Amino acid sequence: MKDILNKLKEYYGLDVQDYECYKDGITFFVNGNYYLFTKCLFEEEYLNDILELCNYVRSSGIKIHDFVYNKEYKLISDGYVLFKINVFIEEIDFDDILLFKRLDCSKYLKKYVFMDKFWEDKIDYLEIQLSELSDNKLLNNSFDYYVGIAEILILYLKNNYDKEKIKLCLSHRCLECLDTLEFYNPLNISVDLPYKDVATYLRRKKDVLLLTSMIDESLRDGNYGYFFARMVFPFKYFHEVEGILVDKKSNRELIEIVNNVDNYERYLFDMEKMFGIFLFEWVKDSIKP
Repeated sequence: MKDILNKLKEYYGLDVQDYECYKDGITFFVNGNYYLFTKCLFEEEYLNDILELCNYVRSSGIKIHDFVYNKEYKLISDGYVLFKINVFIEEIDFDDILLFKRLDCSKYLKKYVFMDKFWEDKIDYLEIQLSELSDNKLLNNSFDYYVGIAEILILYLKNNYDKEKIKLCLSHRCLECLDTLEFYNPLNISVDLPYKDVATYLRRKKDVLLLTSMIDESLRDGNYGYFFARMVFPFKYFHEVEGILVDKKSNRELIEIVNNVDNYERYLFDMEKMFGIFLFEWVKDSIKP
């Protein structure tokens, strides 16, 4: 922690005494404002692109956190970035999700990678890592099953989604943490199709009435199939696999995912019925009464 405080003093002239730890950084209050000082894995050039997006977002009225330049007028300070926090609320709700969903970001389409291409490349990468590095029996015995589900969904998107009519909105890289700091953190924002964040939120909240409403909306705006794919794709499994293969993470959460495969198949079956999209023929027979 002393190293982080030294960086603040060296690069920003801030002598911070009172702070709270937050993930890979700290939050603190000084000169009438709250700040987040956090680790950043991106290059300065990429942050300049993010800054351009942030300026557009702010012009639309969404108060994401502000980048703070250091004394050298750079965004990165020895691997860290400073933000002035503009929004503090106790809990992110669906209205916050819709605020991002309604912002048209289609002008950033040239830099967008559609879900099918992204996950084809990601799975290919994980397969290489698995073949070269893994002697993990749990991973080896479960990988093909989840890849099979992913490939079915990827093929479905390729055959059923009209990429000529893509409309992008403001989204998030990761929405696992529904707190203010992460939701409005410029390092966590991106552009994507309107139902990425919606699906992540609904998978966590399990609000059937809200899901039904959004299914009807996705039918009207042409994102129905994509919404279904986002609701059932085994993202968490592949996230854990990558953590094990690349970051040497423990097996603990992967064990829980694999042990609950029956619940996942029931979930697949329920989603198929709600959307009226039936892709996994074996699921109905595998559901235990």
